[in-house]
Amino acid sequence: MTARIETGTGARPALAFLPAERLLIALLAALAAATLLLVAALGRVVAWGGFLPGLLAAVGLIGLGGWARGARGAPRLGLCATGTGVFMAFSALAAIFIFALFPLSRGLVDAPLAAADAALGYDWAAFVEGLARHPTLGSALGWLYLSALGQIVGVIVTLGVLGRAGALHRMLLTGMLALVVAVAIWWLWPSLGPSTLAAPDPVAAARIGLVQDAGLAAYLVGLVQTGPARIAVEGVTGVIAFPSYHMVMALMVAWFAWRTPLFLPFALASALMVPATLAHGGHHLVDLLGGTMVFALALRAARRLIPGD
Repeated sequence: MTARIETGTGARPALAFLPAERLLIALLAALAAATLLLVAALGRVVAWGGFLPGLLAAVGLIGLGGWARGARGAPRLGLCATGTGVFMAFSALAAIFIFALFPLSRGLVDAPLAAADAALGYDWAAFVEGLARHPTLGSALGWLYLSALGQIVGVIVTLGVLGRAGALHRMLLTGMLALVVAVAIWWLWPSLGPSTLAAPDPVAAARIGLVQDAGLAAYLVGLVQTGPARIAVEGVTGVIAFPSYHMVMALMVAWFAWRTPLFLPFALASALMVPATLAHGGHHLVDLLGGTMVFALALRAARRLIPGD
C-alpha cells in the first residue's frame, strides 16, 4: 500500500514514480540480485565499504526523486534526482558484476581485432605517438575521456530540468541494455585492447598523460590471469575493449542532448570522445565500430519499450 500525506489540496503519495522509472528501478533491483548471487557463487571478495557510500547516495537520490514528485509536486526535481540515482547505482553494481567475472578462462581475441585494425590502416601505438606531437590536445583528450560518466549525468540533469521524461528514461534504458549486451559479448570473446599487444614510445605516452599506459595494461592482464584479490573501488577501471562502452556513452550524450540548449557543447564533446577513446582508452578501431552497433540495437529496443517524444 502506498503511504500518503495530507496537503492543503488533498492527499498525495509520499513517493511517486512514473511507469518508466518503475521499470528502470526493477532492472536495477534485478542487477543487484544478480551481482550478489554472482559474488556469492564465485566466492569473490568485495570491499563493500568503498561502494556503500555511493550506493546509499544513489538510493537516497531515487527516494528523493519519488518524494519530490509525490509529496512536493516537483516533477522536474523528481526526474533529475531519480535519473541520477538510477545511473549511479547501475554504474556501481555493473562494475562489481564485471570484476566478479575475473579471472577469464577464454582466450583473448585482441590479436584478430588488431589484424582487423591493420586492414583498416589503423595502428594504436602510432596513433598515440602522433597525438603526442600535440601534447596540449593529447592531455585535454585524456581529461575528456575521464569525464564520460560526468557527461552522462550532465545530460540526465539537462533533460530533467527541461521536463523531457521520455528522452531521459530512454537514455537510461539504452545505457542499461547496451551494457548488458556489451558485457555478454566481451565475456564470450574477451578483449583488453591493443595496449596488451604493443606499447607506444614511453616518452610520447608520458607527454600526454596516457590513461591506458603500460602499468594499466599489465594490471588488466593480471586480472585476466588471476583476477583481483578483492573487488574495490580504487581498482575499478574500464576493462571491456570490444565493444567499446565509452563509444556507447559518447553516442548517448550526443543523441539525447538533441533539442536541448546544450546540444552543441555535448555534441562537440562526443565527437572529441572518439580520438580520446582510441588513444587514452587503449581501444582498437573496431571496438568503436562494435560500440556503435550495440548503441543502435539498445536504442531501438529502448524506443520500443519507452515510446514517446
